[in-house]
Formats: sequence, structure tokens, C-alpha cells
Amino acid sequence: MPTDPAHADPASTDPAPAELLARLDALEARIADLEATPAPAIPSTTGPAASQAPSPSDPDDPFWALTSLKERIPAPGGVLLAGAVDVGAGHLEYQWARPTEHLLEVDWQQHADSIAALGHPLRMAMLRRLLDGGHTVAELVEELELGSTGVAYHHLAALQTGGWVHSPRRGTWELPAPRVIPLLTILIALEKG
Repeated sequence: MPTDPAHADPASTDPAPAELLARLDALEARIADLEATPAPAIPSTTGPAASQAPSPSDPDDPFWALTSLKERIPAPGGVLLAGAVDVGAGHLEYQWARPTEHLLEVDWQQHADSIAALGHPLRMAMLRRLLDGGHTVAELVEELELGSTGVAYHHLAALQTGGWVHSPRRGTWELPAPRVIPLLTILIALEKG
């Protein structure tokens, strides 16, 4: 007797693994959180305090980005990462900001894989090469003097799981354009100075 697809048990007909469904649920929760977070109000720039603050376009203000951020996101503030770079992938511009409340309320553990993927010197060397443009595994093996393609694939898999690389064509690996500025921002954050 044929089964009516409208009444079929989704667990028995869905080929998606449980891990994929869990990741989808987590993504839907993150999107719901983003949609529920109101955009920060732009504070008034009138009054005596505003007239004393340097303008974001003031060439003498060494903290022009910080000054602009404080004008746009009132206390308790927020965090901004932004950049405009020319790399192998071309000219890239990126900006992302979040209010402090949002950053303190999100589950930090959801970022563990992305951070862990960066925790190996060989992976960082691979990312540096991919910043210049797409490379094949064979090119990475040769340039980084790896023992085998298996070693390269092992580290590329970790970077892919962390969201740092993708393979748009079979055998070619790239750093996705939206990940370039965040990666460079992490490098700045790690500078000791």
C-alpha cells in the first residue's frame, strides 16, 4: 500500500544526518536572535558634548573609527570590525558591528570550531597562501613542502569546518571573500603592542 507523503514520518524519509539537522537548528536560532535584536539607535550629535568631540572626518583625530562608533552606538557601546583591502581575490570591503548586549548574550561555544581551526601553524600558512588567491592542493603541498596531499586535505578539512576556506571547483581551495577582513582582524587582535 503506497504511503501518503504528507503523512510520512520525516525521520524515516529524510536522508539528512542528525548533525546537519542540529546545525540547521542552531543556524535558525542564530537568525532568530539577529532578527530580534533591534538596530542600535543613532544618538543625537547636538549639544555641548557633541561640539567638543572630534569629527570622524577630523584628520587630527587618531581615534576616528572609535569616535564614529561611539557616536552611533550609545553606552554600553559595541564592537566594530571593518576593512578595505586589496588582496589576490581583488578589492574587498567589509564592515560588521554588534552592540555589547548582543555579544554578551550569544553562546560563545558556537564559535569554538572556527577558532580552533586557526590553532595550527600549518593552517595559518595555508590561509596566508590562499589570501593571494585560489590554490590547488598540489600547489599547497609544493609551496609549503608538505609530505603528502593527505596532510594538506587533513588541514583543509579543519579550515573548511571552521568556515575559513571553501572549494568552489574540484581541487581548488579559496578563502571566501567575506572571511578575509575577519581573518586579518584576528591577526591585528593578536598583535602585542
